[in-house]
Amino acid sequence: MSVILASIILWALVLFAAWFVEGTDSALGHGPLPSALNGLAAYLRTLLVAVFGILVGGAMIVGVRGSAQYGERYSWLIYVFVVMPLLILLFIPLERFNGGTFLGMPSFLVGIPGRMVIATALGSVLLGTLGMRVLLKAPPDEGAARALTQRSNAGAASREAAPGRFTGLAWRALSFMQEEAKRFEQSNMGTEHLLLGVLSDTRSQAARIVIDLGADPASIRREVENIISRRGPLFGGKASMTQRCQRVVERAVRIARNSGVRTVGTGHLLLALVENPEDVAGQLLDSSGITADRVASVMRGMPAESDD
Repeated sequence: MSVILASIILWALVLFAAWFVEGTDSALGHGPLPSALNGLAAYLRTLLVAVFGILVGGAMIVGVRGSAQYGERYSWLIYVFVVMPLLILLFIPLERFNGGTFLGMPSFLVGIPGRMVIATALGSVLLGTLGMRVLLKAPPDEGAARALTQRSNAGAASREAAPGRFTGLAWRALSFMQEEAKRFEQSNMGTEHLLLGVLSDTRSQAARIVIDLGADPASIRREVENIISRRGPLFGGKASMTQRCQRVVERAVRIARNSGVRTVGTGHLLLALVENPEDVAGQLLDSSGITADRVASVMRGMPAESDD
């Protein structure tokens, strides 16, 4: 639903901006032709044209990144509903003098100003998807990597998201989550990256629980990787966990404490992931028959994960 709403908003902004820019171009006239607006009104209209250009470009970047972060499983729909139609519009013949418009389309969509608005929107999507870090070949943020991989010197992001002691395999899962995000050229670490980390080691309690429930950890990992790869590179600045991922880790800490266990293991992380069916990780686990009740039941019959 969030992806559909974002698509509607983006389309409304693009269409309104194209209509406004086309109207401004017609009202101001060309060359020495007299303008239909007085000096102040013409000046204000030109300023608004610039504002709408910035607004459309920024909204496209935010819309694409936001749908990827919060829409997760259906984030690709933003490309179907918005990007593909805009690409089609980009190749429609422009309006010719006294020749009418292509298939009777509104003139603001097949004129030069409207074409520039559409090109600006598509350019913003391209930059928002690839990220300036990819274009500039900037090195990865090593500080953020150390924050998740060094147990004795965890950074602020991991401390805020995980206020508790973790087993060695759980720390390895958090470290691997960072590596997976880097592998897919994404700075935001979501629940799907955490699931990859949790199932990265077959010795972990989480992997053994999945196997005991009749599922294949490797198969689940492949499904998650396919979803992440369709999303493409996404950079939002310094590497950090998404709010949803932070809440999952915090929930794992509470689960461990409520069960009287001193350390948080991969099983607690898995149970916290399963309890979030709105996330892509929770949905994939549920589709594999891995539910919260079943995970909790298997965990009760298992010894606690080693703190090594």
